[in-house]
Amino acid sequence: MTDVERRMFRLLLFADGVAIAISMVAGPLQHTSMAIGAAVSAGLISLCLVAYGLYFWPWKR
Repeated sequence: MTDVERRMFRLLLFADGVAIAISMVAGPLQHTSMAIGAAVSAGLISLCLVAYGLYFWPWKR
C-alpha cells in the first residue's frame, strides 16, 4: 500500500466516523432521513474499507 493509499484510507476512516456520529446524533433529534442516510453512508464506507483492507492483508508472512 502506497503512502497516498494510506492517506486515503485514513481519510475514509475519518469520514466513516463522522457519518456514524451524525447518525447517532440525528436519530434522537428526530431527523430520521438524515440519520438513515448517514448510517447507510457509514455502512457503505465501512464495507469498502474492510474489502480494501483484506485486499492488502499479507496472506503469507
